[in-house]
Amino acid sequence: MDLLTRPSFIQTIGQISSSNDSHYTLIYTEINHAPKIASLLQGIDAEERLISAIQLIIYNRITNLPNACMGKLGWNRFAVILKLPVKESMEIAEDLAQLLDSQSINIDGISYYPKLIIGVTPLSPEYKTPERILAAVDEALFQARRTGNSLVKLIEHDDPVLHDYYDSLGLLPTITEGLKNKSFVLFAQPIVPISERQITIRKYEVLLRYKNEQGDIDSKSRFLQTAELFHLSREVDYYVVHEFCRYFAQQKHSNVMYSLNISGSTIRYSPFLDVLAKEFKHFGINPEQVCFEITETVADRDFEQAIHFMNLLKNRLGCQLSLDDIGIGSSNLANLSKFNVDFMKIDGSFINNFLVDPYSELVVKFITAAAKLYGRKTIAEYVENAEQLKRLGDLGVDFAQGYYTGKPEILFDPATD
Repeated sequence: MDLLTRPSFIQTIGQISSSNDSHYTLIYTEINHAPKIASLLQGIDAEERLISAIQLIIYNRITNLPNACMGKLGWNRFAVILKLPVKESMEIAEDLAQLLDSQSINIDGISYYPKLIIGVTPLSPEYKTPERILAAVDEALFQARRTGNSLVKLIEHDDPVLHDYYDSLGLLPTITEGLKNKSFVLFAQPIVPISERQITIRKYEVLLRYKNEQGDIDSKSRFLQTAELFHLSREVDYYVVHEFCRYFAQQKHSNVMYSLNISGSTIRYSPFLDVLAKEFKHFGINPEQVCFEITETVADRDFEQAIHFMNLLKNRLGCQLSLDDIGIGSSNLANLSKFNVDFMKIDGSFINNFLVDPYSELVVKFITAAAKLYGRKTIAEYVENAEQLKRLGDLGVDFAQGYYTGKPEILFDPATD
């Protein structure tokens, strides 16, 4: 059995899928970080030898199976086509994962412990194109990777996750063209004090909306989720910062603060701070009037990097900070104390239910108490009625944000200025 090239393998997938033969299954494997470690420790030759050794392990496991073929689809990715039902193919995929788990590979005296992450899908004609098949197993790998090494994930053509994936894929050209043509418009939603004692300056969160060719605002499409999925979040963050600075320079407000959301990919990109400093200087922005919101989930995922990044934003540039969506991340009190933020935003999923759900109210109380302990202000999201607002005030929450206290309104249309 020869190892197929990527083009030949993709062609084979397409031929099988269009043949309406339901007995074929694709196993898509990705080697974990072991080859990169080998390259760092011993050089590129060790990396290549390690990958070749793993390739041989996979090959030896499938070589005697009927109508099996194997291809290399990336530097650390191999794919296998089996003429077997999904159930049997899943068993073979699990066996491959266990084979790597149970042994080490020695390269010139250093032992490596590679793991496989595996996606499996039947070669169903419903996929229509080989590209969609590869997109499906790529999504399966993504889900498996989030769980850990040595995991096998099955995905089928009618999986709801795939429909979301394809919908997001269709939004990609709209996002890239929209950023280029300035079709994304800045909106602002007020963040209002619950108690009169909190009245100092006006606060708003800046939101992004897409304006289509007919001039209608689309607030429902998954633009931000798509940007994150396809690694465009940093470009979106840059766009928002630049256009906000253009707007703010024209208005020259002295008694207002705006909150801008920032993504995980931007947190991991240190040059952003230099770009931000240049934008502030160029447009004459007072950093104290700008607050950056970082979700608790992102901050937990990149804890050390987030701490460093947030400290630079606050101490070097002088911006304010808000920890967003608190309650759906770890909500670890020890971690909350390490984030040097000005505001803690309680996730709206708890505000929706806290009047009738004791657990949701307990979460609101906990976050409010933690914020007061560390000298932070609290903001409740998704406040929809007077009863919620009153109860939040009773619990000591400082600010409210939601359709009851103020709907998002257009702030700045970059295309018309």
